[in-house]
Amino acid sequence: MNKTIIAFLLVLSFGASSVFAEKPLGVDEFNSVDELAGAIAAYFPKIQGVITAIQNDKLTLTLSKKDGVTPGMELSLWRDGKEILHPQTGMVIGHMEDEVGMVEVVAAGDTSSTAVVKTKLRQPQPGDKARITPKKISLAIVPLTSERPEVVQGLSERLNEYGRFTVLDKEKVAGFLKDKKQRDNSMIKEMGRQFSVDAVVALSIYPAEGKFLAVARIFYTQDAGLLDTIIATVDLKSKREVLGEIKPFFIPVQEEKSVTPELPFDARYFTAADFDGDGKLEYAFSDGSKLHIYRHEPTGWREVWTETVPPASVSTGTGNTGVTVTRESIRHINIDSADINGNGKPEIFVTAMLNGKVFSYVIEFQDGAFRRIADVPGFLRVMTYPGKGMSLLGQDYDPKTFYSGQPKLYSWQDGKYAPGAEFPLPKGVELYGFTFASLGEDQPLLVAFDDDDYLQIYSKGAVIWKSAEKYAAAITYVYKPPTGVGGVLAKDAIQNDKSLRVRIPGRVVAVDINGDGRDEIIVPKNIGDTFLGIAGIKGAEVESLSWTGARLEQRWNIKDIPGAVLDFQLLRPDTGRTQILTLVRTKGNLFTKDRQQVMSYSMK
Repeated sequence: MNKTIIAFLLVLSFGASSVFAEKPLGVDEFNSVDELAGAIAAYFPKIQGVITAIQNDKLTLTLSKKDGVTPGMELSLWRDGKEILHPQTGMVIGHMEDEVGMVEVVAAGDTSSTAVVKTKLRQPQPGDKARITPKKISLAIVPLTSERPEVVQGLSERLNEYGRFTVLDKEKVAGFLKDKKQRDNSMIKEMGRQFSVDAVVALSIYPAEGKFLAVARIFYTQDAGLLDTIIATVDLKSKREVLGEIKPFFIPVQEEKSVTPELPFDARYFTAADFDGDGKLEYAFSDGSKLHIYRHEPTGWREVWTETVPPASVSTGTGNTGVTVTRESIRHINIDSADINGNGKPEIFVTAMLNGKVFSYVIEFQDGAFRRIADVPGFLRVMTYPGKGMSLLGQDYDPKTFYSGQPKLYSWQDGKYAPGAEFPLPKGVELYGFTFASLGEDQPLLVAFDDDDYLQIYSKGAVIWKSAEKYAAAITYVYKPPTGVGGVLAKDAIQNDKSLRVRIPGRVVAVDINGDGRDEIIVPKNIGDTFLGIAGIKGAEVESLSWTGARLEQRWNIKDIPGAVLDFQLLRPDTGRTQILTLVRTKGNLFTKDRQQVMSYSMK
């Protein structure tokens, strides 16, 4: 079927007044509806550039063909506005955005592009930023023929699943088209006004020698301007080929997986940051009882500092029961890092248990060395809350109940970490194993593990969703001290008493990787017989989950991790990519011992 026939069919189906709008007919061939959806989505990428020059209403942008820019694309202009200050330190952590206007790309070159101003709210200036909105694009699919309705439905589903689009319900589209005799530019504008959609895809489907030919024309609703025409041939040999395999539009790019050499000790937890302010990344590992700070260099791991702790099992005399009392080894529960005191260097926060008591301490690089700068009774953890950045959360300890009272927000005041306002959590949610996320709702939602490794979403203190599958993390168990007669029980007997055992869940993290204003939930999922603990784990994955408004659904995952993910961290360097760092224990065999490595994945 050649271009002339295609053009003739378009005239018949959509009216002569808007056939090409003086833009060339692009011809591409695809083999599935999934590829067609991807081609449509490619016209709405997440891109951002800067104005470098202005001549009358023509702007020169740093965006080019390699960024995916094509003539006809509409970009929003904005500039940095009022400063956003850190809630505790008062330091500048960002800026509000002032909208400048809208432009349309008229030419795209190898190193830059030219755009014309369409809407002007403020006078554009060099340095203003230009982007396609990171928010969801509201889209309507208008079927112009009655062929293959399942393909129209499949295309709508695919675009919805990408997370970049909100596709107008087909019933609303059908109701709108029912009394419309003239399907032209005015209809597109009217649809935009009535349903607040940003763009319309006019879709025509024709039989073509055992396949079908899909012609999709993309219009902006503001002025009914034709962005482009896409043509796809789709093979109908099987349903799977028609609908294709679901592929997220914002699937992260996994660059080369970076694997470090084997760690020279057994690590259980870690956090990573530039702790000493030299511009290089350091890793703070916990082996369960002491800290090791290392730097990964081209020649391997280099030790920076190792904590000195008292030896275990030191006799402290005979108690009134006649039983020799010994000091247990310190047991770490959690490790986090953040710059809470506002001096530009992240502190390392460690929560530990020793001799039946829980306490926290803080390590920071000061005066050329890592030093213990504070001790805080009870539990500490770092929490990120949407719009407020990182905060320090703490809670008191009680030997009977373990956690005592409500958590409180801590801040740096008068040279110490001081508790402030209470931070109540819903019933069933403890201090660890939860995060708050901006998921497109009116308020941030709480995402937390339950006691069986299922994820739950809370809104206003109530569970509104629970996952159907488990996300098994490497769990930490500690034991409350026995009281009364139980105080003289042997250690093994205590550890068999489940009433004394306390479960510390793993991490769950919320992050907006693709810049659409909505967080993704990042969690590890260990695979194997987790009943046997770490020893029973055969491998792992790291999954990204997005909120549909009714449930969390997988967007992408990192597969084939060759061992148990003990802990993980996310970094957001200046490169614009998100780094997922995983601490992985790989099982040995008869001739080799277990080994632990950091496996890093670069995502965007």
